[in-house]
Amino acid sequence: MQEVYQLFVTMLAKYVDKYDKTDKFFLIGYNNAAFDNAFLRAWFVQNGDSYFGSWFWANGIDVMVMATEYLLDRRQKMIDFKLKTVALEMGIPVDEGRLHDASYDIYLTWSIYHIINHYRKKPAA
Repeated sequence: MQEVYQLFVTMLAKYVDKYDKTDKFFLIGYNNAAFDNAFLRAWFVQNGDSYFGSWFWANGIDVMVMATEYLLDRRQKMIDFKLKTVALEMGIPVDEGRLHDASYDIYLTWSIYHIINHYRKKPAA
């Protein structure tokens, strides 16, 4: 665990100066506010690092929360709000054989995020 942690922090340091309070990453994910953010923070602590906030902003971006607002008028008709279901509802083709593969889940999350941001940037009619 310590070895992987050191590799991870070394990678982060290539892009962010942890001593600069204005230079941080946003954690972006699907349902990360409820799980991933706390899990990652706890992993830092397990590795003797209580400075998670030196790398990441406290307010992550949860694409599931964004999709909730975007799909507000359709939510009650959806069977669940899993990544696959939301992607399909938003017209994104899903390869079910690739679900839960990290890179594919990132792709689906990015696709949902992209659609929502495109929608938000449209001028009001």
